[in-house]
Amino acid sequence: MTTRTIGTRSRKTAAKAPAKAARAEPIRSVDPARGIQNVQDLADHLHVAAQVELSTIPLYLYAAYSIRTRGHSQWAAPRGVLRSLIGISIEEMLHLALVRNLMVAIGYGDQITFYDEDFIPSYPSLMMHRFNPDDPDGEEILLSLDKLSKDQVSTFRRIEMPDKVKPDAVTFEAHPEDVGQYKSLGAFYRSIQDGFTRLDGKGEIRWRLEDARKQYKRAFWNEFGNGKPIRVHNLETALAALKIIIEQGEGTIKDHQHIKVRSGVEDYTHYEKFLRIQRGEEGIGAVDGDKYEIKIDDPKATWPVVSDPLVSDFEDQPGIHSLMTLFNAAYCYTLCLLDEVYRHSTDDVKTRKYPGTDREEYFSHRYGLERNGVAIMQGVLYPIAQALVTTPIPAGPWKGYHAAPSFEFYDFSKERRITKKQQLIDLCDEAIDHFPALGGPDGIQRQISLLADI
Repeated sequence: MTTRTIGTRSRKTAAKAPAKAARAEPIRSVDPARGIQNVQDLADHLHVAAQVELSTIPLYLYAAYSIRTRGHSQWAAPRGVLRSLIGISIEEMLHLALVRNLMVAIGYGDQITFYDEDFIPSYPSLMMHRFNPDDPDGEEILLSLDKLSKDQVSTFRRIEMPDKVKPDAVTFEAHPEDVGQYKSLGAFYRSIQDGFTRLDGKGEIRWRLEDARKQYKRAFWNEFGNGKPIRVHNLETALAALKIIIEQGEGTIKDHQHIKVRSGVEDYTHYEKFLRIQRGEEGIGAVDGDKYEIKIDDPKATWPVVSDPLVSDFEDQPGIHSLMTLFNAAYCYTLCLLDEVYRHSTDDVKTRKYPGTDREEYFSHRYGLERNGVAIMQGVLYPIAQALVTTPIPAGPWKGYHAAPSFEFYDFSKERRITKKQQLIDLCDEAIDHFPALGGPDGIQRQISLLADI
């Protein structure tokens, strides 16, 4: 692949805190100039697509975690920044599952693992295969973990931005350039659409029907968004899965503002939601007394979290270090859990007897894993993140800021003798010494104890 790197965006916090250089791109890449010539090219594009989807989830969650104002209004309102960010993040998780379903469907499911140090993104880093030719400085998109702000939402909008939005704001066109980059996510996915159509038309795709029940198909939990997984088994279902990804992100070829959820019901695309947030049309949902509504750039709106944190930055601060490590391990456990889901079929339903009785119950290991995925996102990751962002950093170059999750790779192999769940328990026990609130009957410690051993 020909990679074009032309400058990087300066970090907005550089004047206040030590700056960090952008890290290297992930090792897997594709060549837009070559396009998709065979099934291996198609699988490589899907692998990159999964990396791109995963790279956006921490960005959106980090911005959501940084919101300081809490209250009934922002949850009760029909929309709002927090609800939108959480909903978009879960839709990106849906896209991640759909892309992996597509890989399983064409027989390349064993070529992707979410829990892999080379697959998990680091920050700051350049977005893969994104060059914006309309940028006067010729800059690529720098992905950075940062608090919610209009500038950060502008980056989110660029991630999902259609390539050429015409003056009438209803149509756009997107296509790969010969500079080794795609000009939009839509262009990237439309290249994949075209690859599926051409290769299936030539009979080159062998649809792996025997693995279809290993794909993620349960109704996707998303109170603040739309869409659900599709089990891919032919060209029609493959194109349907890609249609969801494209429409939810930047929109269709004809309309980048809305997505048709079902008959008579429409929602905004990710691009349009970010544009609404940037314009102030979706707010925090809180006011400063009776005077004015808090805007996203108001200091009262967000915690002063450090940008692009690293666990290694806090080795001399055991409390923050232990809590960040616990978050990273829980994040990586979630990815391990998803990998484990794809190793089991939904046909694994069995019956088992209650001890000492004749009573039987249905049991599915796969279903248990799927329920654990929801439990750890709601009951473990979010509470740990909240504990971090509300914790001031007492010393060092980041003094004056608050701690934050770093979404880094955690190496479970260092303790091969014990399960990943037990490692989470041990890490939580260490963090509780500094954060007693992690314990209690409904605390994070108990939530971890209910997780599956994987």
